[in-house]
Amino acid sequence: MKKPFSAVYWGGRPVEDQSFAIAYACGGSWNDTFWCNETFEDLMVKARAELDEDKRRQMYWEMQDILSNQGGVIIPMFASYVTGLTENLTHPEKVASNWDLDGLRFVERWWFA
Repeated sequence: MKKPFSAVYWGGRPVEDQSFAIAYACGGSWNDTFWCNETFEDLMVKARAELDEDKRRQMYWEMQDILSNQGGVIIPMFASYVTGLTENLTHPEKVASNWDLDGLRFVERWWFA
């Protein structure tokens, strides 16, 4: 670690594995806290191969619990995105909430009526 404390901004990812693999996997280049947990790693690999959704959901829940109680990251807040709508603006029925501006797809999905 080059600094004893740092702050970063993370946007959502479409699936749990992507978030876990990018930010919390042992040796990952974006693992800001350099946290590494053998049980977490084993679960991550097993969850990728699990076809039963209920079993995979339980594995991801356990990974989140391990990370929350033993991980090195502090999450002080979550962004609260607000979307304004008007009859003059056409938009998709579902609006993405994982990134600003409708998942950064506002240019292709929103237009004036």
